[in-house]
Amino acid sequence: MRLPFYAALITIAISLLAGNATAHQQKEAYTSIVFNQRSGMLEIQHRFYLHDAEHAAQQVIDKNTDLISDPVGREAFAFYAISTFSMLDQQQHPLTLTYVGTELEGKYLWVYQETPITENMAGFYLKMTALQELWSEQTNHINVERNKQVTSVRLSIADTWHYIEVAKPAQ
Repeated sequence: MRLPFYAALITIAISLLAGNATAHQQKEAYTSIVFNQRSGMLEIQHRFYLHDAEHAAQQVIDKNTDLISDPVGREAFAFYAISTFSMLDQQQHPLTLTYVGTELEGKYLWVYQETPITENMAGFYLKMTALQELWSEQTNHINVERNKQVTSVRLSIADTWHYIEVAKPAQ
């Protein structure tokens, strides 16, 4: 009589594990662009799910890339990521973004960039195509924060440049 009970438990466990395997890949990335008035820098932070970044790195860099244990692999992924992100000013001139570094934090891989804040930064044209050539359902979220006000945009594979207005500087 106990055998059907255990069989049911095993069936439930297997279905939960199978669900986790398919749900593991998020196909989303998040970018935060923050006006840091103290440093005078526009700080750009790209956050990727480590699992997604690992799969992508194995496709766009090398099939043996290990982002957790290999800092060279992380740097290669970071350069891939920053090559897929662009910002233009209101006159559609490219902003020069400086690569700052990368770090692992829990289930995330962070990639950092920055550029000086200029006087007339009231809006940007943004483009982020990271991972979209691999997965057409990849969505890249971008949040721009200035004076504790956040403006957000979600970019899919069908999007090209997106203009976003930001809060005016604090007086």
